[in-house]
Amino acid sequence: MREDVHTEEERKRLTRGSRISGHCRLLVRAGRVVLAVTFLSAMYVGHILADDQSLPSMTIGLQQGAITAIYEKTLAIDGRTYGVTPDVVMLDEHGRVLDPSRLVVTAEVKFHVKKEQSNIIDKMIVTLPK
Repeated sequence: MREDVHTEEERKRLTRGSRISGHCRLLVRAGRVVLAVTFLSAMYVGHILADDQSLPSMTIGLQQGAITAIYEKTLAIDGRTYGVTPDVVMLDEHGRVLDPSRLVVTAEVKFHVKKEQSNIIDKMIVTLPK
């Protein structure tokens, strides 16, 4: 009976598990692993590059300088005094909200002043020293 099944499989050229199909399975699995590692690496590198870049669309038309003094309700940027609105939008270089208490002298800033009052800051991007 067993010989009949074996002979029938050979006649139809059916084999249960040839060496070639085993190699194919191994290659498919290896290919999946390589693809997953490549995809994850590309995501990681893309994330690092995105963190290093400034917010280009938000910085168009902004003035820039360095904080030279910090007062209770004003800032001196490159020696010129600016008021800060109570609802100022203050972001770090990655676009995250920055607490005003983290401001330090020598921090690089890009800022926008109100159109009506050229000495009042309403938006600011701060690059803290490393």
